[in-house]
Amino acid sequence: MEQRPVQTIDSALLDDLLQRARRSSRRRAILCLHDGDWEHAHRMLNALTVGTYVRPHRHEDIYKGEGFILLRGKIALLIFTDPGEIDFERSRLLSTDAGCLGMDIPPGFWHSLVALEDTVIYEVKGQPAGGYVQAQDKDFAPWSPEEGSREAEEYCGFLYEAALALQRSERGHVGDEFIRQVTNNSL
Repeated sequence: MEQRPVQTIDSALLDDLLQRARRSSRRRAILCLHDGDWEHAHRMLNALTVGTYVRPHRHEDIYKGEGFILLRGKIALLIFTDPGEIDFERSRLLSTDAGCLGMDIPPGFWHSLVALEDTVIYEVKGQPAGGYVQAQDKDFAPWSPEEGSREAEEYCGFLYEAALALQRSERGHVGDEFIRQVTNNSL
């Protein structure tokens, strides 16, 4: 078996990946660091630019915990309740300024990412025996609009405003007034 080379993650690689994301219609780009779908730990660099829509989703399989470590930029990791409300107590701003550099999400949590700056994260996601199967990878939240739809653009703006509120708040948490506004969708 041929051994793959050691992968160095440096500023030039992050710059290149962000350039790819900026040229992408989805405003993001992924560089897989694992050899194939069969690997149990999928490791990747995920570049996300401002305005990308990561549809809220969850990974229910017990092997599909997901971890994120910030390498560059600023991004909100939003956690949602089952009915689709943002759980501001669990959501976090990943930022060197905020002092939170990563999160590990157990299976079953609805979540989304919202880039507040062009961002690169190191992402790790477990896979069950047999490896990755796209049709079984994630469940999209039924209360969230499909990527590419007209509704998704408006919802993406709503998520961006929630992420900004998270950024403005002390210690990465938002106040009760904003939670009431979001719950009433009155932003």
